Amino acid sequence: MKLLTALAATVIVASATVPILLHGQAPMIEHHRSFTLKNGLKVTLVHTGVEKKALVSLVLETGEIDEPAFGPGLASLTADMLLQGTVSRSAQQIVSESATLGTHISVQAGPISTTITGEAETVRLPRLLSLISDIVRHPLLDTACFGRALRGAIHVLDSTLANPANLARQQWRAIIFPDGPFGRPYSYAATFPQLLLGHVRNVYDDNYAASRTHLYVSGSFDDAAAENSVRDILSDWKAGTPPRPRAIQMATTHELVIVDKPGLERAFAWIGVPTIDASNKDYAAFEVADMIIGGDDGSRVANDISSIEKTPRLGSSSIWTRKGATYWVDVLDVRAEHAGAALGAVVGELTALQKETPSDAELLRARRRVVQSFQARTDSRDGIVAQLELADEHGLADSWITDYPKRVMAVSADEVRAAVRTYLDPQKMAIAIVGDRSVIEPQLEKLRPLIP
Repeated sequence: MKLLTALAATVIVASATVPILLHGQAPMIEHHRSFTLKNGLKVTLVHTGVEKKALVSLVLETGEIDEPAFGPGLASLTADMLLQGTVSRSAQQIVSESATLGTHISVQAGPISTTITGEAETVRLPRLLSLISDIVRHPLLDTACFGRALRGAIHVLDSTLANPANLARQQWRAIIFPDGPFGRPYSYAATFPQLLLGHVRNVYDDNYAASRTHLYVSGSFDDAAAENSVRDILSDWKAGTPPRPRAIQMATTHELVIVDKPGLERAFAWIGVPTIDASNKDYAAFEVADMIIGGDDGSRVANDISSIEKTPRLGSSSIWTRKGATYWVDVLDVRAEHAGAALGAVVGELTALQKETPSDAELLRARRRVVQSFQARTDSRDGIVAQLELADEHGLADSWITDYPKRVMAVSADEVRAAVRTYLDPQKMAIAIVGDRSVIEPQLEKLRPLIP
């Protein structure tokens, strides 16, 4: 508890004073408040740090989840086109104006959201907001822009598919997301070149609107001035159609897929299962369990594989958190002749933690590492925004963020064992391996039936 006392700080959230645990420095978050414009655009102003800079993050509630079945990749392609030029600015002018502001504008489409970000000195915040507003509201979306964006996207896709680690990811996600866009992250090589400018325009018209947007401004700035700038620049954006509820189908199945790559010296494997998200009461215990199993370079699996491979290893397990679509996975990259031993290490540690509680020292180390990781995510302007996005997505109260380190440090050894028993059963896990089948498959025989 001395560690927690030393880390204690204070944060004001939505006009309430609540405790937050941070490193031994001034708290990054001083306060934040939210409001909604008449067109439905949500705004959160987050006061962080003392440096006179502000991060603008415009988050649209649209992404891969809204892609039509015939057009996987459209969300990313549409996002890429935003930087190809607007009605009043060329692509080069966007780059030049961004440089003048001391920033780089990025646009990224993800599974459920598309984000446009930039960062500038506080005095330049209105200009930054104006530039981002122009990019998202008035993209040119013409034939020349489409051709450039499509060629660039195909090049990236070709490079991605050439990486066997990415193939393992694709195959594994196809198992647990069998009927939706999350299960085909790289499966559109054949259809992607057939997409047309009209498809992109349809995605834009249907999904890019104020009522589907949450704007975050994070940094040190004058609150009233920032609000006035936001209202002046974005109040007249079309409201559009609010996002509809979308169910995400996940499958829990004990299945093994091997993609044969004869002669490949390494094996790339994903082993994991759909699981609970951040809104579940057991999530803190689950994160501690993940840290013990494979979450960092001091975890059990990292130590096991380090012994197998005779080289230092980093953590390999993680939790991919989306509302209603969260999974736990351990990602392995080992020499082909060690594939069976590496998978055996993961299954073995999961099985062991179902039967025994971790030691006090192991539990304390894992809890501290989870807290440190959480703190690292709230020690920057963009990290704070990401945490607020997570809370918004899962419908979590401010207290979820501010109290989370305390909950982690209160996790018991019995709760860790219960989390593994309940949510990480090896006999419910999907496994995808990319590598030389003739080398890998014989190694798996001794792991059955835990390996399907």
